[in-house]
Amino acid sequence: MSTQNTDLLAQLQQLNRTMKQLRQLKNSHLALIDANSGQGQVLALLTKAQLISQKKLVAQLKMQPQSASELIKKLEKKGYVQRTRSQADGRAFDVSLTAAGTQAAQRLSGDEADHFDVLSDADKQELARLLTKLNASFDEEYTTAKDNFGVNIFGAKR
Repeated sequence: MSTQNTDLLAQLQQLNRTMKQLRQLKNSHLALIDANSGQGQVLALLTKAQLISQKKLVAQLKMQPQSASELIKKLEKKGYVQRTRSQADGRAFDVSLTAAGTQAAQRLSGDEADHFDVLSDADKQELARLLTKLNASFDEEYTTAKDNFGVNIFGAKR
């Protein structure tokens, strides 16, 4: 293997490690809020609605009111949401994101594909062409290896 090939492989491995570490860091920095969890769903809904009555939020979550209320309280403790008395109905509450909640929601929905924005359109086309070539080579080797899995080097496949 040439030095250039070794360097390219090392760069791909570094990219893979960094992407994995970034995913882990995002999850840990969000206090383990998963985008698909109840808390993640609340943040996503509030990102779209900005301000919503707690009653409407509960209906959109399709949860029992007590369960949804617990989620909201947990997010409130973390400083991600705030509840305020409704101006329309003093007995009800409105829920909205705080600045920290907005940041958490943005990190939660962060798209890895956005990292390609550092590349020009021509760079993206060239990278796509090169990755297609590499994938074809790896796919071919994988198919060969899979087809020969279990073959005894001293005799026929069992």
